[in-house]
Amino acid sequence: MKTVLISGGEDAVPAPYLQEIRDAGIELECKACTTEDEVVEFSRDADLIWMFGPNRGLTPGALERLPKCKGIFRSGSGLDALPVEAAQKRGIRVYNTPESIAESVAEHAVALLFALVRQIPYYDASVKAGKWGAATHIRWHISGRTLGLVGYGRIARAVEQMVKGFRMEVIHFDPMAPDSIPLDELLARSDYVSLHCPLTPETRGLFNADKFKLMKQNALLVNTSRGAVINEKDLLEALESGHLGGAALDVLTDEPPAADNPLLRCDKVILSPHLAAFSADFSKNFWSCSAKKVIAVRDELKL
Repeated sequence: MKTVLISGGEDAVPAPYLQEIRDAGIELECKACTTEDEVVEFSRDADLIWMFGPNRGLTPGALERLPKCKGIFRSGSGLDALPVEAAQKRGIRVYNTPESIAESVAEHAVALLFALVRQIPYYDASVKAGKWGAATHIRWHISGRTLGLVGYGRIARAVEQMVKGFRMEVIHFDPMAPDSIPLDELLARSDYVSLHCPLTPETRGLFNADKFKLMKQNALLVNTSRGAVINEKDLLEALESGHLGGAALDVLTDEPPAADNPLLRCDKVILSPHLAAFSADFSKNFWSCSAKKVIAVRDELKL
């Protein structure tokens, strides 16, 4: 099987993982391709196209010009950066490795939730500014509260395991998962809501003014999925009105955000720069899973 990595040259992936793929008898070439023409020229005789992060060159038009392509693979989670519909129409299989980052993203989601509940950023800044005052901003508790998970894949299930020690009641909405409850019921019951759904036409802008109105007064929202799942204008209004107590966001609709994005100035919002997947174990987990996936695809396609 011939595989091409279109996200970078040989130095884009640690050498041992490239060697693992080649030792499995797979032909592998690497090059940074940024346009459709570059992708087509480099991938013309490839069975599998591999990428990490978004790549504007891998378009529906590119797939139409690559009749030999049998699969496209994006390291990491999320398929919104891939031309999934075009691939499916052509019988091209689509792969990713959400297992490579699930634990780290789950840890970050829990950390953001706890930072909101305990107001850690506020009190850190307060103490450093010379203020040693009362706990005027803490209006929540963790143990025994209800956490609603929107999406119930690997990451959400890892979050559920992590908060078990806090005796939280964890409920979930996911049309593909067992024991799912209706989304509106989840919002009405949850003290805290954490988003773990993929970005699809159905979930784009899913969290809007209507959904925020269904959430409890003073509820908290965490998002480590995709920024565009949230209507940011409606979120800001729900926060400023006092209906929602706070939000912690690792992802935004536009990344990086414009300097005038009002969420940057909202003291009810905690932000991190789309880094939930990263940790001390990122490189090992990310590339090991990627190499194993390329080999597994070879076996699946019998090439």
